[in-house]
Amino acid sequence: MNDHIHTLLRILPACDLATTEVRWFTEQASGSATLSALPPAQRIELIVPAALSNIYIAELPKQSLARRYKLLPHLLEDRLLSPAATLHFGLKDQSNKIIAVERKWLERCLSLLAEHQITPSAAWSLYDFLPEGTNWCIALDQQACLVRTPEGQYSQFEDTSVLDGLIGDAPREDLILPDLIQHTEPGTNLLQGDFAQRSQWQFDWKTLQTPALLLSAIFAVVLLGQIGDWWQLRSTKLALQREMRQTYAAAFPGEPVFDPILQLQSKLREGGGLSSNGAGDSLDLLLQVANIAGSGLQLEQLEYANGSLSLELPDSQASSLQTQLKGAGLSAETQAATTGRMKVLVRAQAVK
Repeated sequence: MNDHIHTLLRILPACDLATTEVRWFTEQASGSATLSALPPAQRIELIVPAALSNIYIAELPKQSLARRYKLLPHLLEDRLLSPAATLHFGLKDQSNKIIAVERKWLERCLSLLAEHQITPSAAWSLYDFLPEGTNWCIALDQQACLVRTPEGQYSQFEDTSVLDGLIGDAPREDLILPDLIQHTEPGTNLLQGDFAQRSQWQFDWKTLQTPALLLSAIFAVVLLGQIGDWWQLRSTKLALQREMRQTYAAAFPGEPVFDPILQLQSKLREGGGLSSNGAGDSLDLLLQVANIAGSGLQLEQLEYANGSLSLELPDSQASSLQTQLKGAGLSAETQAATTGRMKVLVRAQAVK
């Protein structure tokens, strides 16, 4: 079995499409085979039989290719051998050569190829392989004889003896049709207009189904983790806010609690011990003391001055708080205040 993969394979189906057998041509070989048994190739191109196509030369207006394409049925109306609606036209930029092929045959052929998973990259008229020139051109084959006149008219003959009398002594060029098919690059690709190639790439969801599910699962896990972290932070924040409100309410019984931090700042300013520059330090120290003391302090007065926090408490609570603060590494001293009460002076520096 020959495993060689050809760069280009051109196929020439029969006119009636009654069989899937086609003639095939590669760069160095030719033969016939069914569509399911073609030689492997990187690209496949379709050839439309000469009997199903014709070439016209016409003066076309200098307009865009799309506009010229729409004008073709009107420009060729008197010269067409079939109604324009039954034909498909091929046109090339900067060229006055127009190729017409049977539309239904091209549709059926492309459908047949699709059934065999064959998508041609181009479609050519067999006439388009004949070179242009001012001499008669005759391309011979075992099954066909194609002729191009010096005036640019194309036709197919079964009896080659008629040609000698038709051409006479006029200059002529005799060529082998399979050689032309193998080595000539035609000019007008018929896969245009209604038959223009669509993108052959198709997105296959099945191939990405497993990776997509894995990515979705990973995304869901990450999202749930983020939601969990957010919920934990939110719960921590609410717990801290609740603890601050409770601490403030315990320190100042009977006072409504709106914003403990702002209310504490206000009380410190009222006591003359809080400046704008020392607000951060005072709050840090106050929160640290509140965290150590916990709830239940019967706070009568609170002041902050020169880095020292002063809390006025009942005698019974002052000594206990002093011990707790020293145990936490803070400097805590007591001073007598009013009868039955004592001030606890707290500094951030630890006792050396």
